[in-house]
Amino acid sequence: MKTITPLPFFSSFLHYTIFSKLKKTEVKFEFRSTTAKEVLVTGSFIGWSPQGEKLQKGDGDIWSVLLKIKPGYYQYKFIVDGNWIPDPQNEWKINDGGDNFNSLIKVGEPPTPKRKRSNLRFQKKGPEPVIDDANLIDLYYFSWNRAWDKITMARRQNGFVESYIDEGFNEWIYQWDSNFMVAFAMYANDIFPTMLTLDNFYLKQRHDGYIQRVYSEATGDIAVEPTPDEPVLNPPLFAWMELRYYELTGDASRIERVLPVLVKYHNWIEKNAASVISPWLYYQTPLGSGMDNVPRRGVKRWLGRFSSQMALAANSISKLAGVVKKGEWNSLVAQKHKNIKEAINKYCLDKNGNFLFDVRPDGSLSNTTHAGAFWALLSDVLDAETAKGLVAHLNDTNAFNRPHRIPTLAKYDPDYNPRGHYWLGGVWAPVVFSTVKGLEKYGLFETAYEVAENHLMNIANIYKNFTPSEDKIAFEERYADG
Repeated sequence: MKTITPLPFFSSFLHYTIFSKLKKTEVKFEFRSTTAKEVLVTGSFIGWSPQGEKLQKGDGDIWSVLLKIKPGYYQYKFIVDGNWIPDPQNEWKINDGGDNFNSLIKVGEPPTPKRKRSNLRFQKKGPEPVIDDANLIDLYYFSWNRAWDKITMARRQNGFVESYIDEGFNEWIYQWDSNFMVAFAMYANDIFPTMLTLDNFYLKQRHDGYIQRVYSEATGDIAVEPTPDEPVLNPPLFAWMELRYYELTGDASRIERVLPVLVKYHNWIEKNAASVISPWLYYQTPLGSGMDNVPRRGVKRWLGRFSSQMALAANSISKLAGVVKKGEWNSLVAQKHKNIKEAINKYCLDKNGNFLFDVRPDGSLSNTTHAGAFWALLSDVLDAETAKGLVAHLNDTNAFNRPHRIPTLAKYDPDYNPRGHYWLGGVWAPVVFSTVKGLEKYGLFETAYEVAENHLMNIANIYKNFTPSEDKIAFEERYADG
């Protein structure tokens, strides 16, 4: 047994002890506080589980926990009485995507991190853009190249499909990211392992229908066991992607195989994430929503946006069942969509403003005005008049019609941050894409075009003209080839 001296930029409160016969390294995390009631640590080493690892209070003001972690570079934060903060004693940190930081830690002697690069040269075999803007064309092929670099081969230990598209964030695959990567890659399905990317999650489905939002690329295991407080779900978008794939390609060969998976998954969420207010409203937790730091204001579990996504899943499953003549499933799931639609309109809709809000446990509406409301357009749960009222917020320059559309919070929301700060006003492709597709569903093609064009031109401008400061460069890109 030998002790490793911490690197100079580490807190003196991080200690390492390596046992020669073990592959993992013992890491001691310490936090000082005389007022904290609960201190947890979470990070990329446990898939950013919001349950974290609990620190125990010792003598005086020191809280600590000893964890065994595989060698590697990791990001982490402390969760102090529910507040996520970087380690105040560790100067090594990286911007977390907003106005705060993640602390960094090097465990053991891992290889120097490098960006994932494909060994094969990307061939321009995908759809050819018919536009005159050279900058957009450059951005277009840059995007395909980056996606190509994220094609990953399975490891024997993880039980994944032979090849899939990885989000490249860390050593985990994420359900939320994977669905939207598939939405992009299916336009070049002949050269990308597009739908195989979703099969990774189907292969890991439990017998009761549960599919976790994150799985280890090393072992194929879940990050943490689900609990009623944290079911570790992501929005159930698999069915929507399967339907989009069928509608885009005409290929129905997957439907018979994946339909039972989708139905079982939908049933698990129905059984385990239904609210006490209505069995047709469903709750979601902050990280599980994909909108990590959207303000809750006393709402521990969200009932609005996740319910719209369950409606979208039901609608998509029903249509898939219709394609393969599964009449019983078609009618059963169509009725579920109707029930969810009625519950959303009854409990989540602000009749005065024609906006949808999350619902508090007591049945009152949250006052956070966030872009998750626009999922209701895609989910087909609104009549034409209500949809028109919702879109008025989208076009309001004091709400969501900002220089870069669509911010995650309305400009008039008290927590709106003009610098973005992750989900406090940042613009995210999943929000833009899902909203554009929702607008198309209601025949609002002009607005859909305006939003899509605005987003693309803003991204193109950043791509051409912006160089990030050192502390905002992605962690893995600061090493070796960065």
